[in-house]
Amino acid sequence: MITLPLELEDKGKVRILSLKRPEKKNAFDLALTETLWSALEHASEDPSVHVVVVTGFGDYFTAGADVNLFLGGADGDITKVARLYEPLKACKKTTIAAVNGPAIGMGVTMLPSFDMVYAADHATFMVPFMRLALGVEYGGSHHITRLIGHQRTRELILRGRPIDAATASAWGLVNRVFSKDALMDEVLAIANDVAAQPQGAVLACRRVLDRGLEVGFEAAVEEENRVLSSRYGSEENQAAVMAFLASRKKG
Repeated sequence: MITLPLELEDKGKVRILSLKRPEKKNAFDLALTETLWSALEHASEDPSVHVVVVTGFGDYFTAGADVNLFLGGADGDITKVARLYEPLKACKKTTIAAVNGPAIGMGVTMLPSFDMVYAADHATFMVPFMRLALGVEYGGSHHITRLIGHQRTRELILRGRPIDAATASAWGLVNRVFSKDALMDEVLAIANDVAAQPQGAVLACRRVLDRGLEVGFEAAVEEENRVLSSRYGSEENQAAVMAFLASRKKG
């Protein structure tokens, strides 16, 4: 019997993808990487899915890359492990990370590629690259520096010690922290709020926000105005306005 390294569960319009290699602390080997990559691509094109939540099975979110990858113990395109941000950033659906336990290495550097990140209060975040005589990955020099600042990024990476969930939240690495028992309920409530929005508008807004990180102020405003103009009078816009007016009459 083959055990898949990823568990899939749909809750309404929210798809939960649980990393499932508990015996390896959900570390990413090529099989888990390719399975998650494929699952993200399928969810991106599935009209029944509006939000994708990625979490870990068991005690860990993920221990990062499987050490066997460093020792040449894998067949296939192992560069996919270092490029797992690609299907996350390309996903047409809102992506949320629910960090249910320790996040190590790429388990930390992949977080900025999600739209939102929430953590259990006992979760920790550690980037041990210096201990392994490695370097920064996943665009961490770009995304993490912009997210938490260059000095905090240097502490996180150069010190190589874990920070707790409260610190990660204060630094801006995660949106909010919830108790271990409440994490998934809280994340699902947030995911359902997003799933209930007009999805064309959500995708357009996500793309504009991504673009805003790459360009200057004037170019960002120009892109906002271009997208906003395309949204005026759209089918979604008309339906949303009519629903708003109807709710006011009922009130």
